Amino acid sequence: MNYLTQAVVTDKNFLDNIISFIDKGGVFIYFIILCSVAAMAVMFYQAMLLVRQKVIPDSLVNSMSAYVSEGNEESTQSLNHSRKSNPSVLQKLCDVVLERHDRKDVEIQEAVQVSAREEIHKLQVGIPFLEVIIAIAPLLGLLGTATGLFTVFEGVGAGEEKYEEMAQGISEALITTVSGLAVAVPAVIAHGYFNRKIESYAARLEVVMDKFVGAYSKGRDLN
Repeated sequence: MNYLTQAVVTDKNFLDNIISFIDKGGVFIYFIILCSVAAMAVMFYQAMLLVRQKVIPDSLVNSMSAYVSEGNEESTQSLNHSRKSNPSVLQKLCDVVLERHDRKDVEIQEAVQVSAREEIHKLQVGIPFLEVIIAIAPLLGLLGTATGLFTVFEGVGAGEEKYEEMAQGISEALITTVSGLAVAVPAVIAHGYFNRKIESYAARLEVVMDKFVGAYSKGRDLN
């Protein structure tokens, strides 16, 4: 029971510290918190969007590689089955090729490139939001710093009765600065990571589709 009571007291103290921290941050800390929540939501959504199975599943890549190297009936059936069971960006690009079986090779390649650009653009849907958060979170922290310093300077030379207000201004300046950077730094890291991952997927899709279109253009039938 003592351990339970101690845990409850610890949790209460932790919650009180958080509330006190927010209260000392002034009005701009609430906007920074909103940026933090938005950043976490965007990062989670972007991470789910870039799951490998949803972009370039290994089983479909293997089936396409087998079709490119063998081109027999067995590899064709395996590819058809893999396409149907692995909805993904790669599967959509494969469908673009198959839907244009009666077109010229150049037209097929152009259609694949256009579709690939569109799909890559869809994968980047969360990136602009992260860029906005990266830009405004430190600025909100800077605004909080400015208002906090204004309170400090206002109290300079005003006597002992202003010391508490000066301390509050210093707290507001430091808290908003740290909070703004604390939101922006993970967003910058996530932004770079997601961009690198998308570039990697784009390069891999280009290689796989180039080989597949080359093999398909030789007259092999997937029907």
